[in-house]
Amino acid sequence: MSDSHSNYFPLKLNLNSCKHLALRLGWPIEKIDYFIRNQSSNVKEFTLKQIKNGKLKERVVFNPSPEYKKLLRATNSRFLRSAVLPQGVLGGVIGKSIDDLAKVHCNQEAVLSMDLKNFFPSIKSGRVVKFFRAAGCSPFIAGLLTDLVTLNGSLPQGFPTSPMLANLIACNLDIQHITQGQKNNLRRTRWIDDIVFSGRSKDLTTNAKSLLGAIKPHGFQLNNKKTDYRVRSNNPIAGGLDISCKVPHIPVVVIDKVREILYECKLSGVKVIQVAYESHWFRPKKDLKSSLDGRIRHIARYNKTEAEELIEIFNSIDWNQL
Repeated sequence: MSDSHSNYFPLKLNLNSCKHLALRLGWPIEKIDYFIRNQSSNVKEFTLKQIKNGKLKERVVFNPSPEYKKLLRATNSRFLRSAVLPQGVLGGVIGKSIDDLAKVHCNQEAVLSMDLKNFFPSIKSGRVVKFFRAAGCSPFIAGLLTDLVTLNGSLPQGFPTSPMLANLIACNLDIQHITQGQKNNLRRTRWIDDIVFSGRSKDLTTNAKSLLGAIKPHGFQLNNKKTDYRVRSNNPIAGGLDISCKVPHIPVVVIDKVREILYECKLSGVKVIQVAYESHWFRPKKDLKSSLDGRIRHIARYNKTEAEELIEIFNSIDWNQL
């Protein structure tokens, strides 16, 4: 599949009737209709809190009921995942990880990162209907599927179908970016709403305006606060990893923050830090010990020496206080 082909479309469903939809999906049409009519009682909204770059970030996430989630997962696996995505589209794709993103851009002369603002909410129902129609669904089936996978008129964060649908709807942007990248010897990846280009500094600076300018015509909005250009000596970041060297590694500031929390646990006691952790870092009931253990394991994948030091501090803490 050539990304430059103008007739390229990532998915063909060819669904014309409720009977055909039910057979292909493996769910009775009555069940599909039930969840569409009763979305409000089958979806819970919560606010996810986390610290990113030293700042508290909040985002609204919608969690479907277990049965509704099964239906959405079936829609994902039987329909959406059969799509052929453009090269370098990695987020929400089975078998792809942040490692795949970071390795593409490691040790490049310069890196340009950009972020699509309010990515999921910006994809309204009208665009989803249009996509399903283009995928070969009848008007009624396109509307039915759109009602199933959207909430309050847009793609909701937290639905299993949202990442792949967003990938599919962003396909034309991906293709334009990839074509621009190929013409100018630039590497390009997209992980959900994070887009990264890398290559020679001269090529990036010359083409940055056109790369950034491609976003708005495709119905997306650039988050100017998260647009970042860095040369290799300034430790560029992709997917939360430092990519200035030949292999990705954890940024020093992240390791320092984990070390700081560990020492606070030793100094003030884990009970005190647990309260602060719940109040300022994560939503309530986040377990301090398991969270830090997970963070250290993640660091160990990339920075073995630093992780060994953190493990030693971790093991010296009296966790029985919790």
